[in-house]
Amino acid sequence: MRLAVLELNDQALLIKNQDGEVFSEPGFALHTGEGIVTGIEARKQAWLQPQNVYRQYWRNLNQTELSGDLLWARHHADIAFAQLKTLFNSAGSPERLVISVAACFDDDQLSLLLGLLGAIPVEVIGVVDSSLADCMYMADHVHGPKEEEKTTLHIDLHLFQSVASQITYREDGVQVTAQRVLPELGAMDIYSLLAKHIRDKLVKNFRFDPMDAPQGEQAIHDLLPDWVIRFESQAEYGMVIPSPRGDLPVMLYKSEVLELLSSRLNKLSSMLRQFSDNDVTFSKNARMISVLTDEFHASRHLKAYQGVDSCFKLADDLLADALQSDSDNLHRITSIQHLEDKSAKPQLELRPAGTATHLLYQGQAWPLQKPLSITIESDRVQVLERHDDAATAVLVVEGEQVKALHKSPKATVELPHIALCGMELFINAYRFELIEVCNG
Repeated sequence: MRLAVLELNDQALLIKNQDGEVFSEPGFALHTGEGIVTGIEARKQAWLQPQNVYRQYWRNLNQTELSGDLLWARHHADIAFAQLKTLFNSAGSPERLVISVAACFDDDQLSLLLGLLGAIPVEVIGVVDSSLADCMYMADHVHGPKEEEKTTLHIDLHLFQSVASQITYREDGVQVTAQRVLPELGAMDIYSLLAKHIRDKLVKNFRFDPMDAPQGEQAIHDLLPDWVIRFESQAEYGMVIPSPRGDLPVMLYKSEVLELLSSRLNKLSSMLRQFSDNDVTFSKNARMISVLTDEFHASRHLKAYQGVDSCFKLADDLLADALQSDSDNLHRITSIQHLEDKSAKPQLELRPAGTATHLLYQGQAWPLQKPLSITIESDRVQVLERHDDAATAVLVVEGEQVKALHKSPKATVELPHIALCGMELFINAYRFELIEVCNG
């Protein structure tokens, strides 16, 4: 039977199947007359149609009746089911599933989630705490005053909250020994602060408020994820905001952003100072925090699929346990005993990361075997499957490298050293991902 692993973080819900194919989308849902649209397409309408877009249905996963006369959803659980169904179908409708969930899901929500997955239908063979999944095979990389008992503090960032988990390594295994949910620190809180900061600059410099119109607010939020990542290597960054008066330049300075976020990060900073071992691990979804704050910049950062790959390694044992027990009594696994024995077992065959075949941007993918022309103009991205010297950049994959056949003299193009799926490249302020499409 085919197996997949589902990681539930509403910043980027992710499913990976046994063939190594990965599908991901953010926790946004647009209710339309034809049905529920989830992911990037819903996010593109979140500030244009706020009355029709839902984004807290994972945080508030429940069956409380929604206000209004909605044709396709009675409550948040219906919306969550629509997104689960989309991800499940994208992954090829596997028969068995391991789910990775954070401590912000309480027991009632976990029970409801298992019910939704059963209605798809798919057999859930295990539920693993996401912080444990991220960290279970890191013992050799964690150092502390006592080698027989080492700890790391794992930080995970969701759309509207964060989770801090203390992971303890002992000779007989690894365990989540403490957890705290931080409801005041989520990705959307950070994006909202940055959006208001940009608005304040435009009002001060040009007497123009982009948030007076939903189109302006949407445009800023569409670009923020790419802008934020630029601060990983730059202390300042210039951007252009479209307006009825034409394009308006804005400079963002990392020092200003640090000051802006300091109050939101106080509790997290205090927690880290109290953590005696001083070993901190950020999940891939918490990368934003370490990028924007010097205090956490030197911490450990996990690769994109660390947690789901760990769940695949546990799959044989989870399936054996499921066959011997009542599937209705599934609970979140927060400790693994004798991990060295488990990791030595033959594992399910997973495809290693292969050479990228396509370029991904906001849910759309284009083949890279032939020249691909990317034009960025007036904060819009256009991609054509041909060589066009008028484009901002023309890219192609040759062997194991991404090559720029052409780039505009004013463009900044940053390419990865090797063309493996999962790598990223930047053209000006825009981030693109390299992916491998199988049988596409």
